[in-house]
Amino acid sequence: MRYQEHGTNASLIGRGFDQALFTFTLPVAVGSTLESVTIDLRGTSRIKDVRQLKLYRTKNKDRFDHRTPGQLVATAPVKRASRVKLDLSPRTTISSDDAFWVVCDVDPSAQEGGEVVSRLSALKTSSYELSTLPDAKEHRHGIVLQRSLVWAPGEGGSLHYRIPGVVRLSDGTLVASIDRRKKNGNDLPGDIDVEIKRSIDDGKTWSAPITVARGTAEHGYGDAAMATDGHTIYMVMVGGAGLWHYPSHAPLPIQMYFTKSTDGGRTWEPVTNITKSIYGDRFKYGGFFASGNGIITSTGRIIFVAAIRTEEAWGGRADNVLAYSDDQGKTWQISETARVNGDESKIVELSDGSLLVSCRNRASGLNARTYVHSSDGGKTWSEPKQWNELMGNACNGGFTRYAPVGSKKNANLLLHTLPASATRDHLKIFLSEDEGKTWPYSREVCRGESVYSELMIFPDGTIGIISEEDDNPCFDIYFTRVSLDWIRKGNALRKK
Repeated sequence: MRYQEHGTNASLIGRGFDQALFTFTLPVAVGSTLESVTIDLRGTSRIKDVRQLKLYRTKNKDRFDHRTPGQLVATAPVKRASRVKLDLSPRTTISSDDAFWVVCDVDPSAQEGGEVVSRLSALKTSSYELSTLPDAKEHRHGIVLQRSLVWAPGEGGSLHYRIPGVVRLSDGTLVASIDRRKKNGNDLPGDIDVEIKRSIDDGKTWSAPITVARGTAEHGYGDAAMATDGHTIYMVMVGGAGLWHYPSHAPLPIQMYFTKSTDGGRTWEPVTNITKSIYGDRFKYGGFFASGNGIITSTGRIIFVAAIRTEEAWGGRADNVLAYSDDQGKTWQISETARVNGDESKIVELSDGSLLVSCRNRASGLNARTYVHSSDGGKTWSEPKQWNELMGNACNGGFTRYAPVGSKKNANLLLHTLPASATRDHLKIFLSEDEGKTWPYSREVCRGESVYSELMIFPDGTIGIISEEDDNPCFDIYFTRVSLDWIRKGNALRKK
């Protein structure tokens, strides 16, 4: 009889309750009971950062959902000793399909950047006792300000959730957007809704979902992007045909839509079809907006970056253009081509009013992120250049200013997220202190599978990251909060 043990996909845990460390299963005889479990926290940076350990029993072996944690079967306070014994009283009858999750409550004042190291040290059942577990794995999790699960597969009757975005309103409300991909994880065409959740406690908890655009099997919606002036949320999305499948071509290419909310995301205007304004006479094969976030410039212009096909062939060239509105979304126009043969791209306004676009590359494997620059509002563009510090997979990522345009403090800081590997994993957040000339600081947000992500800034200077993590079998959507100092110290740790 041997236990089986599994770590989490995540690198981080947050302050607060029920932060998952690892799970184990116990193949045992029928009627066996679990009596005690001992956890070793040796190596944890500060034992006092961990208030107590808990043991939950669930049927879910691949993820722990702190919102519905399962049956709590044992708790134990963490004192000075690194070994913590959890006694089950009453003893719990177990079966081989039970997953036991070891979770911890992290002190609200725990040191950000600290580390919790945990191992399964001993366990006792009615059938056997293992006083030592030499093959037990070591599980390491960094402590950050906050971690919460926003969407998980299966909730609301949907098998998949993908393509997150997040904005913060002036009253403190956070609004997160998502593709509700009901039947499978595929892009359009498909039965996909665009929905949002709201948070009024800085992302600790999230509301029930609110549907923005309800899809059907014949016409779905997806790949939403948001921008806000702090009061109104402006959202674009695509719908109908897929970009490459069913295929998007004249006379009915993939369609583009706009909507907005003036009450904090509680209600949304019916979506308006803006396809003709975006494609015009220049494009006829279809395109899409880079999902996540757009911007509103210091002049009030709403901007999203689109990638629009210029060739009929499957997988052919697509060019990046700015889709913009100067009248709060009533009418839309497009810029000159920002990048030839581009993909999902994000934009920021620099402190001098110029525009900087970070572009996803279409090449596979590990490659440097490409960028272009415009000093005249998008009429003309620089030749594409590459950021060699931002090496990653062909993937969407977050890109934002740290401080609003016009701020004197931290005016030159930019942030970027990107899976920093040849495959879609090892999500990192990068920091530039010279408006994108160099990117000297980075820190890992998720060591395991992690794909699309987006960024927002809190008034106190902390940073919110919404991200897709752990596609096993489908993505979890997490919200993580960190400080600027945490990012800077991560680079220092890497250099040691």
